Amino acid sequence: MTTTVVPPHERPTAAPIPRATVSALIGKAVKDRTQVVGAASFYMLAIGAVLGVLWPPLRDVFRNLPQSMVDLVKAISGGTDLSTPAGWANAELLSLVAPAAVIVVAIMSAAASSAGEEEKKTLGLTLSAPVNRSTFLVATMVAMAISVLIVSICIGLGLVLGNVIGNLGLSLAGIIGVAAHAFVFGLLFGALAFLLGAATGSKRVATLGSTLAAVLAFAANTFLPLDSNLAAGQKFSPWYYYNSSNPLTHGAQGGYILLLVAISILLAVAAVLVFRRRDLRG
Repeated sequence: MTTTVVPPHERPTAAPIPRATVSALIGKAVKDRTQVVGAASFYMLAIGAVLGVLWPPLRDVFRNLPQSMVDLVKAISGGTDLSTPAGWANAELLSLVAPAAVIVVAIMSAAASSAGEEEKKTLGLTLSAPVNRSTFLVATMVAMAISVLIVSICIGLGLVLGNVIGNLGLSLAGIIGVAAHAFVFGLLFGALAFLLGAATGSKRVATLGSTLAAVLAFAANTFLPLDSNLAAGQKFSPWYYYNSSNPLTHGAQGGYILLLVAISILLAVAAVLVFRRRDLRG
């Protein structure tokens, strides 16, 4: 019996996935999140504008606060000084509202993609098109990143509006830095939601698990510094790398951004590997 060995260059290869198919997957995922992205973006613009409206009448009030209250606000908010425009913006928008917006958009986008489609039994239909699991998941990750980017840009535009309306004196470098930090911060929790969804096929687990992680990380960043013996643990929280360098005042912190991006990539790669190997339910 003779065995014929086919040279590698003559062996059949998988047909390349059409770019139009990948673009369609990304476009559909972005379109499906239009409402939540639109709502979050609108509120970021509106709150930014309100900051500018309220700062002039409240400026003297904040500057005349009792020192005990000033110290309390700084302790709770990680050093925020309400007597400055940057401190006011950090307290009212950037310390909680803005990061919450990018987290919600990222987690909802991620959880509704793979795990959501699997629960609705529509994932099998999607994968029957000329697209494999890895390409599908990466495409939906790109869509999640686009959604988070839109909200992050609107955070920056909201600050621009407030800056113009209230003459806050914020620098363009600081505003860009805030938007960049918010973007990579949202990506991390979106990637975590993708990993949880890829591992379990459960939208609920992906949503609640990543949300709980965000809440615990916030608590660690907020309360551990109150005890000098536990303060070092703050650096294990993504919130520390989001806002501890005060990007609105000092601009983007490249090292912190790269760290959050690296963690996001690791989580995304793990999600793809898990998704490729798990038996899907729908």
